[in-house]
Formats: sequence, C-alpha cells, structure tokens
Amino acid sequence: MKFRLFTIFAAVGLLFTGCAEKSYPIVDGSIIAIMENDETRTSVTDDGIFTWSSNDRVWLHTTNGGIVGTLSSGAGTPNACFSYGVFIGDMTGKGVYPYNDSHSISDNKLSFVLPASYDLGSDLTNNNAAMYGVNVGGTVWFNHLAGVMRFKFQNVPAGTDRFQLTLDKKINGTFTADLSEVIPVIETSDASSESEKTVTLNFDALKSVSDIYLYVPLPVGTYTTLGIDLWAGNKSIWSYSNTVTNKISRKTLKLMPNINLGGSVNGDLEGSVTNLSKNFTANCYIVSEAGSYKFTPTKGNSGESVGSISSAEVLWESFGTDETPNVGDLVKNVKYVDGVISFETPSTFKEGNAVIAAKEASGNILWSWHIWLTDQPEGQVYYNNAGTMMDRNLGATSATPGDVGALGLLYQWGRKDPFLGSSSISSDIVAKSTITWPSAVSSNANNGTITYATANPATFITYNNSNQDWYYTGSSSTDNTRWSESSNAKSIYDPCPVGYRVPNGGNNGVWRKANEYLNFNGFDESNKGMNFSGKFGPTSTIWYPASGLRDGIDVSPIHVGKQGTYWSVASDNLYLGQYMEFYNSEHVFLTGNTSRAYALSVRCIQE
Repeated sequence: MKFRLFTIFAAVGLLFTGCAEKSYPIVDGSIIAIMENDETRTSVTDDGIFTWSSNDRVWLHTTNGGIVGTLSSGAGTPNACFSYGVFIGDMTGKGVYPYNDSHSISDNKLSFVLPASYDLGSDLTNNNAAMYGVNVGGTVWFNHLAGVMRFKFQNVPAGTDRFQLTLDKKINGTFTADLSEVIPVIETSDASSESEKTVTLNFDALKSVSDIYLYVPLPVGTYTTLGIDLWAGNKSIWSYSNTVTNKISRKTLKLMPNINLGGSVNGDLEGSVTNLSKNFTANCYIVSEAGSYKFTPTKGNSGESVGSISSAEVLWESFGTDETPNVGDLVKNVKYVDGVISFETPSTFKEGNAVIAAKEASGNILWSWHIWLTDQPEGQVYYNNAGTMMDRNLGATSATPGDVGALGLLYQWGRKDPFLGSSSISSDIVAKSTITWPSAVSSNANNGTITYATANPATFITYNNSNQDWYYTGSSSTDNTRWSESSNAKSIYDPCPVGYRVPNGGNNGVWRKANEYLNFNGFDESNKGMNFSGKFGPTSTIWYPASGLRDGIDVSPIHVGKQGTYWSVASDNLYLGQYMEFYNSEHVFLTGNTSRAYALSVRCIQE
C-alpha cells in the first residue's frame, strides 16, 4: 500500500470502476476494497492520500479459514479490486490487510500478526499499514487497526539494504483486536523477549546515494525509547538510540525528523559523519582526525536525558600552549538537530581540547562534553594486574617527555569538566584559549552544588572551611560518590572517555598495586617529570609530567615542573581525596591526600 505526500489515511467516496457495478465480495471471484476516510486531517497541511499498490494482497476470512486476494486493478487509488481463487467454505465478508497466513478470526476476536521483518524489494513506498475490513453493501470497507511511523533519510550511501527499528515495547508478533468494538484496534504491550521489540525492513541495495522514505506499521501505544540502524550487508552504516517518547495512535502517520547521512566518502559506507557515541556515551570523546562527528547528548555514561535542549555551542578551545587559537581552529559548525549534537573539525586537523555545551531555550547550560583532539592514546599494562593505564594525562596531546602537550588538563575532584594547565613545562603560566575565563566563586550553599557546577563548567569553585571541598554540605561530610570505585558503575560525572575511568587509589589503588614502595629515584630535571618504566610497568616510557596543580584558593597553576599530582577516586577520610604525587626531590607518595577543591591531573585506567 503506497503513501503519497504527507497523508493521514484517506479514501474517496466513489468505487473503482475496474470491478463491475453492483458487484459483491462473494461474486465472480473478486471484491472491491476501499480504505478508511479521514475528513479531518488535523495533523497535516498537505493534501494527500494513501493508495493501494500493485503487489498488495489481502487476507479474506472464510468459514474454512482464509484465502488470499490479490490486487487486480486500482493500483494508485484508495479503491481497488482484489481477485481470489477457488476456496472451500463460505466468505464471511471480513478481510485483513496486509496478507499473512497466520491471521485468524474466532469468537469475534482477530489474531493479527505483525511480522518481525518485511521484504520490500525495490518498492520502499509500501507501508504495510494494518487494516481490518467488513463487507457493507457489496464492498469491503477497511479501517485502520494501528498507526505508521515514517522515516526520511537523505543522502543514504549506495549499498544500503536494511533498516531496523527497535522500541521498548512489543512491535512484532501476534496481537488481538476485539471485533465487537465499533472500530477495532491492536495495541502494544510489554515484550516477552527482546526479539519482539525490533522490526527489520529489507530492500534492494541502493545503487547510488539516495533519499529514501521508510514506513513501519506499529501497534497503538506510547513508546519511550528509540533505536535505529541502517545496514549495507553486514556493515553498519548508521545507528542512533535515545530515550524519547513517541505516541502512536490509530490511523495516524507519525512523521519522524529528517536524517541526513551525508552520502559516501571514498566508497566508505560509514558516510561522512562519525558517531562518537555509537557504542557508549561519556563526558569526553576522543577525536583523532579531521572530519564530521556527532554524539548523543546524555548525562555521562548513562542513557539519562540532559533535558530539553534548544541549542549547542563551543564554550572554549585551547591548544594547551602559549598560542591563542582562533574560534573554530579545533571545533566548528556545532549543531543540535534531531536529538544529536554534531560538529566538524577544520580540514587541517589540529590537536588540543574543546568543550561543547548543550543549552536550554533560556541560554542556561544543561550539560557539557570535553572533545579531546589527539592521536589515539595507547594502553600501558602495569605490574601485578594493577590495570591498563593510558599513556598520557587526560587532555594531553602527547606522551613524550619534555613536550608541553603532555601536561594535559586539570580537574577538581568529582567534576566532569576540565580546567587549563600550564603552557610551559617549567613555569606557572596558564595555557591560552578562546575565552576569558569567569572568576572563581566560593563554595557555599548556592555555588557548591552539582547543579551549579554542571551549569557553570568553566567556573572554578574554591573550597569552604567546613570540608575543604568545592562541594558544600555545611559540615565536615561530603559526597564520596561523585567519582566511583571500580567495584561500582562508572559515575556520570567521571571525566574519562569511553572505555576508561578515574582509577582507584589508596592501598588498593593502581599505583600501590603496581609498586608498593613509597620512594623512587629518577626525577627527570631536564624534561620535568618522571619515567615510571620498570616501576609501574614494563613499557619503555611511562611518562608522568610534573604538571602542577591548582589549589583550592589560588586558581592559577602552581608548582609546574616541580610537582606531579594525580587524582584517584579514593577517599582518605571524611572529606579529603587521595592521589599519587611526586616532587622534583624524587619523593613519591602513592597514597597522598588533599582537598577535593584542588585541581589535579587525571590519568585514566581502562575499564
């Protein structure tokens, strides 16, 4: 059954003349079939109609079960003739579309089967909308049992041949409609298995980059999640998932937002947009080459919505050096469209860091994400099964001793958003960026909250005297779950990228497990840091720069080139956080502790 324009299901009042006038469903081996008329069209502005397709078939109920009627005339109109062959028994005057030999009618109950997959061939206009028809005066009049969801994809790469829709309720299998109702309906329910939540549309592989419409018949109901996948053979070319509510009503066409895939790039079916959150979401995404990117805006590694997003924009960009970048040197063309934040890099890739924020209509920040532009970090295995650590600091663009790019960014404990480090390996000079950073605020009942920190990701919050934390409680207690131990799920405020997290600390932490000794020799005065090769692991270079810190009051970097301090998730007592620290005097503390209002380096561990 075909769809034309932006239509709610409609029918005209005249019978199609391909059947003899005054014909009846049980005469001459043919029936007249007319679709439901909808005179309101309240949800559309373009005038259009649904029409029968040349390959349509209907299931006709008989006293002996059912037979199939095949369209013989009337394709392209809402009124058509269907012919049927020899059958045993008597016609009951009831029909079901589309044809399925698993349909049945008993005791005024219709068992209607929505298949798990449809083979569309070259006809992508067929929507297979579920309908039930009754003989009235010699014509079978069809009413809709459910609704249809429509997807429009633009610039779909050649080779694409399969579409999958996954919702949170049952959308394939057997459904029951009460035929004693004036207008019967099939409704969704909780799925008995995950397989009942997915419908697949198979079609002939596209021969060139194309715009396509795809239609999925769905039972009436409210769905709260959405997953979409497009495939070319066994190759996934695009996927999307989100927590979003869609209500499907009877005889309605749910028009989903248009999706532009960007076509193919040098024959690569992945298209020109890389989905950074395809497998998992995080507060940080690594970008290692020029291109177009997107991610689903959720709270960290969760599927939780950040709220009603109106726009997205870049908050700041930095090379991490004494060179001031221009706006757009690292990230540009940031947009929020169809539940996805997208951005581009310049054609000449540059390394550095940027933060993108999602905003509501009033301009308030709902959430923000760190875009880390660097070559792909390598994993370094530490001794004694302590774990696999990144070869560089979070936000660093290098793992090379003596390189200013190895310093990376600094983090207050329990916050997901970074602050700039130094532009020198030996001086306390803040790296240049595209913004004038806001002044620091004091921790109090208004400013020392998760809500404030989330809405003000570039604002440093100095500590309060009660718990020496940026997080205010009014007492010596604090919240130790803002970053979580590896025995618990990764916190939604964890700043590490997909697949990594802030490491455990203290006596059970990664550094103490790798080497139980507290003192090491080997501070590299020339390169301003320590190579822990042979101490933490066997890799030839395990470089930890003396990247300094920001203390809880002085918001500028201090002790750069003299001190390296690295956060863990561990707590030493009521309010202090534990870290690994070394000085140029070659003294190393594997289980030190300090105020959580300090901003230290982070070295992420593989999950």
